[in-house]
Amino acid sequence: MVALMRWDAGEVERLRDDMARMWTRMREDWGLDSTRPRTHLHQIDDGYVAEFELPGVNPDQVEIDLDEESISVHGQFPACAGDESRHANGEFHVVLTWPTEINPESADAQWNHGLLSVKAHKTTGRRRRISLQAQH
Repeated sequence: MVALMRWDAGEVERLRDDMARMWTRMREDWGLDSTRPRTHLHQIDDGYVAEFELPGVNPDQVEIDLDEESISVHGQFPACAGDESRHANGEFHVVLTWPTEINPESADAQWNHGLLSVKAHKTTGRRRRISLQAQH
């Protein structure tokens, strides 16, 4: 006899996100994704900071889109004569999934010498706890 278990949709989403992060790290470590910028995601008290290393990129030509679940950054590394580096003349598009929902209206971006930092706060007020009242 085989016991069946019901999958929680949240667990499936977390597993998918964990697998995507694992494959991203492997591609970076093995040099398989040569135009993907290095990324870092840090948790802060009330949200997250996503950082993207974009040396030489013109910040006016970077597109940032985000919603409650993810952030997408798109642009192009500049061409450098005689440079065969991993970023030479490469278009990039990177998507990070937030660990929990964020409020897109709270996000702001800063550029500092090729480092793009995007800070976003977690959503509040969406969850609601209700009490169970027994009927007699």
